[in-house]
Amino acid sequence: MKYLKLNIGWNAEPNSPEPKISINGNQIKIEFNLNSFIFENIGEDEKGELVFENCYKYSFNNCNDEGYFQGQYRFGNKDLPWGEFYQIESNWVEDFHEIYEVVNQDINKEKMQHFIFFFRDNTFECVAESFEFILK
Repeated sequence: MKYLKLNIGWNAEPNSPEPKISINGNQIKIEFNLNSFIFENIGEDEKGELVFENCYKYSFNNCNDEGYFQGQYRFGNKDLPWGEFYQIESNWVEDFHEIYEVVNQDINKEKMQHFIFFFRDNTFECVAESFEFILK
């Protein structure tokens, strides 16, 4: 599987990231606690926010780290290492989590990208045109 790790210099807090999703039109925001344990540029109470623009669909499912390493997800750690934020090269029409919400059925799907972020207790997947990371 081809993928690009997108969280360079930051990551979600490993014990309690507490991700929260909000949707506004075609935009999805997911806010979470950041990992200040290993990243010196991250303060103890800082949060991160990923903003996905022109979203087609997303999944916020309950696949956690234990389930992932027990083979309960469609990807394995040798395919896509756990615990990071990636853009993956996939046929997202067919290769997407089975439980998902469509944000905008009529959106232009030509420029879509497939993103996935593994939190401790959840996995977030999104098909969107672009993303931005904001330090809060």
